Amino acid sequence: MACSDAKREEAFITDHSKHTHLKVFTFPPTPHVYNVSPFTIKLESFLRLHEIPYDPIHGMKFGPKRMIPYIQLPSGEEIGDSNVIIRRLKKIYEVDKDVHLEPADKAVAHAFTRMLEEHTAQIGFHYRYGLNMNTFYDVLSIPHAFYNANNCEEGRSKAEFWLKIQPDVTMKKTKYRGLGVHSDEELWSFSNDDLKAISDYLSDKPWFFGSEPTTMDCVLFGHLVQFLYIPMDFPQKTFLHNNCANLVRFVERFKVDYWPDWEEKCKPLYHNEAGEEGLTVPSQEKV
Repeated sequence: MACSDAKREEAFITDHSKHTHLKVFTFPPTPHVYNVSPFTIKLESFLRLHEIPYDPIHGMKFGPKRMIPYIQLPSGEEIGDSNVIIRRLKKIYEVDKDVHLEPADKAVAHAFTRMLEEHTAQIGFHYRYGLNMNTFYDVLSIPHAFYNANNCEEGRSKAEFWLKIQPDVTMKKTKYRGLGVHSDEELWSFSNDDLKAISDYLSDKPWFFGSEPTTMDCVLFGHLVQFLYIPMDFPQKTFLHNNCANLVRFVERFKVDYWPDWEEKCKPLYHNEAGEEGLTVPSQEKV
């Protein structure tokens, strides 16, 4: 079996009569959470919410700005950074579920997005990459899901290399962000404060700004599933279940409405040479 990076194209929407579909380049799928990039799930959620046809291209190649995800427009132009991508797509496809929001609502969405992406998620990365990389690798079958390590010596070497270097890379990023001066318990408390603020704002509304979903709901879903669906003992997961039941319900509601194919999407890209799909994933309950 070839050891090259995987590429698979599959369209969520098959009717391309109204739009020329674009390509979304992202990591290969993993069990439980579909994609380890919250920014990918956020972007694909935005596309699903706005019914924009797209083809996900799964692989390990980084794009513009050395980022994943990135997109390729039908014109061939490539764009990186999920926030930049979404801003461009709104103009290109002339769609925007945020158009009805008041300026104050848009300001709230901007602030919560920055909080989630530049603070809450970074503390989550510190936990899973910096402190618990071995567990992260095991529960999501990363060597095989990303590198076809079951069937490929080169893939095994790449998987071992990433496992070795990523914890140190993440710990340095935590330090450079100014978060490294705090204890882990303080970091968990900071991130839980973020989650409580989101929970308080959502309150008993079905969606972040009321009766209709917006881009902010896509942002929330992309980040919250990382804590809730990856079978690891995130401190944030415990906090969400004990103190933010409305966010847990929100995630399930969004998945039902916009990711009816979630379980299918979580299936591995590679097959073992013997014919089985992926690695044997540890038997842990998805919560």
